[in-house]
Amino acid sequence: MKSHSLAAVLCCLGGSLMAAGASAQQLYSNGPFITHPGAHVPSGDVSVAQDVTYPGYTALGFNAGPDFRLADDFLVPVGHIWTVTSAVLYAYQTGSADADFTDARVIIWKGAPDTLNAIKLFDGEVSNNLVSTTPGAYRTAQSFGATMFTDTARRIKSIEVAIPPLQLSGGAIGEGSQFWIDWKLKGPTPGNAVFTPPVSILGQAYTADNGFARMKCPAGITDPEDECFNVAGSWILFENGTAPYLVDLPFLINGSDLIDTILRTGFESLPTTP
Repeated sequence: MKSHSLAAVLCCLGGSLMAAGASAQQLYSNGPFITHPGAHVPSGDVSVAQDVTYPGYTALGFNAGPDFRLADDFLVPVGHIWTVTSAVLYAYQTGSADADFTDARVIIWKGAPDTLNAIKLFDGEVSNNLVSTTPGAYRTAQSFGATMFTDTARRIKSIEVAIPPLQLSGGAIGEGSQFWIDWKLKGPTPGNAVFTPPVSILGQAYTADNGFARMKCPAGITDPEDECFNVAGSWILFENGTAPYLVDLPFLINGSDLIDTILRTGFESLPTTP
């Protein structure tokens, strides 16, 4: 893999790098969304919106397509060089049961996508990057009452997306480098709305960390109560329903990892023998 060839070159220059294994590994998780493992009847995990515990916490999910886009950040630690090869997104289309998603468009940015200095590192908007979809947990809400653990209308899919090997480097000592993943999806019925559930942690209303997740509004929003009214084509911060709680969005970044020990610690490891 590319990471091994890079490691060979850099080791020849100073022996400061240690290469990760050849197979892809999970490099980053942006947070959990399963709140009740194994609680669904007759089987399965459940992701519960805490709309009773936190009044106004009413968003079961956020628009992830076909017309909307979502974006959230991830951090490459200082001293690490990641070769990203795929991402896993999470979404559901109400009433679609176990049917597969049909399209995924992903962009990787250096910097938030709504800032002037943002750099597009991978443009997956031009083609379908979808690899597979796998049915998983059910998205429900506390307000469903007796059906909270039996409702099957919103089956969350794990959506694997291919990314051509993309090298991302951590920043200066003590900082790390911030990148953004930006996505748009189509479900089993391509013209219908799809939704990504927020990072969900029992007893915790606010789950945002580092950069705040964003949604890109499409044209044609005519409802004056809609948060996208009069901001067509703009990226906006969003809250969970009408509650004042910012939330992150769940996703995984996969690939391989190199560690530059000189950059991370400031010196090479001493030899074990004289």
